[in-house]
Amino acid sequence: MKLTVDIGNSRIKWASWEAGRIVARGAAAYTEAETSHVFDKLFSALVLPTGVKPSSVFALCVAGDAKQQALSIWVKRHWQLDVEFLKTEKHYQNITNAYDDPAQHGVDRWAAVVAGFQGNPGASICVISAGTAITFDLIQQSGQHLGGYILPSYASMHKCLLSDTANLQTTLLELSPAEPPVWQQTVPDNTNDAVNQGLHKLLQAGIREICQYASSRLDGEVRILVTGGFAETILSYPDMPVMQHKPDLVMQGLYNIMMQR
Repeated sequence: MKLTVDIGNSRIKWASWEAGRIVARGAAAYTEAETSHVFDKLFSALVLPTGVKPSSVFALCVAGDAKQQALSIWVKRHWQLDVEFLKTEKHYQNITNAYDDPAQHGVDRWAAVVAGFQGNPGASICVISAGTAITFDLIQQSGQHLGGYILPSYASMHKCLLSDTANLQTTLLELSPAEPPVWQQTVPDNTNDAVNQGLHKLLQAGIREICQYASSRLDGEVRILVTGGFAETILSYPDMPVMQHKPDLVMQGLYNIMMQR
């Protein structure tokens, strides 16, 4: 059994693989003080039912060296394994990263680029990774990565609005950023709906604009792939281009790259 782990800024996710397929998965939110404890909770759910331990652990981390080291220590202590961490590369097979310094291109984005390109031969792709931020990567059907864009998430904009606007702090309700909005046919008549609808409309317009640009900039057939915790909300927006929901895209890219080394 192979194990892939994706350490994000707010959630840690894992998937176990048998014969190239995901057979189980898990995820948990965490705070700075809970890193080691969240591994206990996550991986006990993986091992306890069968007693089978992974033969290899592949991981990517965008949350800093401390989180990466915490995973390495946990895996070494409990499974006597070294974690193999993915790094963004300038070239992988026939894919060329557009960044002059590939290390500046998030490793989770790189994994999604690789899996998206490999899963759509002959097509150009726009990969949307919707998590703590909403990122876009454009890849020609030749494998040339053109670069991309980064938008703030609903949650970050909502938090910023509250921190910068004192009167709103006592008015706004706590909102779930991943919850699809209920689109109203009339103009909102209260502050909570005004902020909620406004932020979603801002994201809807920005995402649609970038997708339209991607379709005009990329060659041939263009497929838009969306992954991440905010993906279902994006898919619920009206008047959007056709998108394919690929919830395992990052894990698939991580697995593919590490297994082909």
